[in-house]
Amino acid sequence: MAVAVGSRDGRAVTEHFGSAEVFAIWHLGEGAPRLVETRANEAACGHAVDPAAAMDRSVELVADCRAVVVTRIGDCALTRLNKLGVLAFESDESVAATLAELADFFAEERAAAEVRA
Repeated sequence: MAVAVGSRDGRAVTEHFGSAEVFAIWHLGEGAPRLVETRANEAACGHAVDPAAAMDRSVELVADCRAVVVTRIGDCALTRLNKLGVLAFESDESVAATLAELADFFAEERAAAEVRA
């Protein structure tokens, strides 16, 4: 599964969703997390000529991911992502620690779904 992480340096979660200039896309699955690609983003907050359109583009940029991890996310972006089924998490930890926590979260989610089935 794909997870978008707002990180400028690839080592720490550094970006607020609305001002993120780049998202690192990681694959979580069997084995260690794997960096798949980085996606450049036009920040919606601050310098965008049309902030609403820029927010739409930011959401579309990560719409194929199961989750987004950023330092902070506002209600507008959170609502748009939730409508698409994309989970949003806030973190100020390292990318490695954050991905390990997410891997555990999704493993527990899968186990719970199997019990319900």
